[in-house]
Amino acid sequence: SDSECWDLVVNVLEAKDLCGVVKKEDTLDTYVRVSLLPDKEATIQTRVYRSSGSPSYKERFLFSMNPREQSQRLLCFHVYATDFLSHTLVGEGEIRLAEISLRQPVTTWVTLTDTGQRGTEFGELMFSLSYLPTAERLTVVVVKARNLRFSTEIPGEVFVKVYLMQQNKKINKKKTSIKRGEKCPIFNEAMMFSVPAHTLSTIQLRLTVAECSNDGKTKTFSIGHVIVGAQASGRSLSHWNQMLTALRKPVAMWHSLRK
Repeated sequence: SDSECWDLVVNVLEAKDLCGVVKKEDTLDTYVRVSLLPDKEATIQTRVYRSSGSPSYKERFLFSMNPREQSQRLLCFHVYATDFLSHTLVGEGEIRLAEISLRQPVTTWVTLTDTGQRGTEFGELMFSLSYLPTAERLTVVVVKARNLRFSTEIPGEVFVKVYLMQQNKKINKKKTSIKRGEKCPIFNEAMMFSVPAHTLSTIQLRLTVAECSNDGKTKTFSIGHVIVGAQASGRSLSHWNQMLTALRKPVAMWHSLRK
């Protein structure tokens, strides 16, 4: 019958050679989030596995699934590093259920891609988002940028502008300090915006990495930007949704800059 549902059993066993978030000598505290897409509600996560670049989680989870939907379903794995204060996406991978037989157990490695960055023509920006419902406060921490495409070979002066937008109107704007001569500048600057909970579904944040022109005038131009919010798609939407479910803990991710 249509109402028949199976239990899909997912065993998260282990990860190996996790890297890319911390300095070599530091070890990672990590956990895995597994989602059975397109059902956003069907998300579980493992406990935090301490101090290992090759953690052994060994946890078992059940998802309920109608067998008729197997071909549309996607198991997504997101591995996060955490230091109690924030969560940083280390890598992500997926299994298309259409491509495997569920008649017997399947054990497979899932290759994690770096935090989503393909096609980084203009560079990337890492920032964290957190929302505090009681204070109706949205905090953006502009962490760092990398591989920025400057107008000349020599990295110029750069800063990040953060706009709070409502229906394409800029309702608030803040900016970081200026960094000079760095291809991979580190900002680590926090900005707070007052955002009533009922507007969370309609606002957007636009982060623009801007270069100061080197003629001594105040003109700036955009190296590229990122827009996140409930109306965004892909990684930008994923980051926004994870901010809303992470309950007060900042979630940090790398984003490719767009023109």
